[in-house]
Amino acid sequence: MAVPRICIITPMYNEEACFAAYSEAVERVLLSRTDAHYSVLLVDDGSKDRTWELMQTRCRTSSRYRALRLSRNFGAHAAETAGLDRCDADAVAMLSADLQDPPETILEFVDAWRHGAEVVWGHRRTRADANERVWASELFAALLRRFAMPRDSKFTTGGFLLIDRKVVECVRQLREHSRLTFGLVAWTGFRQNVVYYDRRARIAGKSGWSFGRMIVAMYDALVGFSTAVPRLVTVVGLTFSLIGTVAAAYFVFNALFGRPAVGGWSAIMVTLTLFFGITFFILGTICEYLLRIYREVVQRPLYFVAADTAEPDLSANRPAELLRALA
Repeated sequence: MAVPRICIITPMYNEEACFAAYSEAVERVLLSRTDAHYSVLLVDDGSKDRTWELMQTRCRTSSRYRALRLSRNFGAHAAETAGLDRCDADAVAMLSADLQDPPETILEFVDAWRHGAEVVWGHRRTRADANERVWASELFAALLRRFAMPRDSKFTTGGFLLIDRKVVECVRQLREHSRLTFGLVAWTGFRQNVVYYDRRARIAGKSGWSFGRMIVAMYDALVGFSTAVPRLVTVVGLTFSLIGTVAAAYFVFNALFGRPAVGGWSAIMVTLTLFFGITFFILGTICEYLLRIYREVVQRPLYFVAADTAEPDLSANRPAELLRALA
């Protein structure tokens, strides 16, 4: 077999503090190897610091690097999509810029891929995070595995993974706007394997993966990949419809054959509040799905690329071109 080409995709957002350590680790662990040809595709997701300048400098000093700059912050999963759309390799691995996921594990990914796996998941054996973050992540994984992911998938939470080129081609066809890269990869199927690793502490800076974003990701996954939410709404609606039917029958029977109660404002207000709350909950769920349908129908692009180090910068020629057009 010819020397395989492995592309490392790394989205970056304000990672100036991590960039030097990231570059050093990638070059020492991956780019120095001769059993495979490793390259790096960096995607700047609208950073406000010097991340893009550092990317450009690295690309000028090494042909193994390529960098994209998105026109604004579209989110990490859109940035990963931009990388997948432009990578040209036999296999692609996702690696975070903060090095919490060690580059050394990618070598194990490649070994599993060589032995036939087309999707290789990185499973966190231990992690240097706060307890509440670990518990939330485990709950997130359990809910997704139970309600959202294919039953035979070896999916694990987190975007640390490697996929074969045929999987890349499949993921490229999935263009929904509420994106979770690991969810889309799990949905495609194919032969899968798991590599266990110890997750490290962040080397510098502050993580953009906050607790709030974790909740949003879990919500997007349950809504986008699972039928649990609409089924839950249906069950809730049926349950309270039955309760309302039984209550109405009781009040009618009591009015005809019993002794009607006088007053009862508290009971009336509690009943109205409860049923209006359930009604608005159902309406809100319907609106959420309508919003997602609208996003897909308008077919806006997932991202815009403002600059690509693999393409010549024509901005210096634009004034001359404009003058020629006006002449």
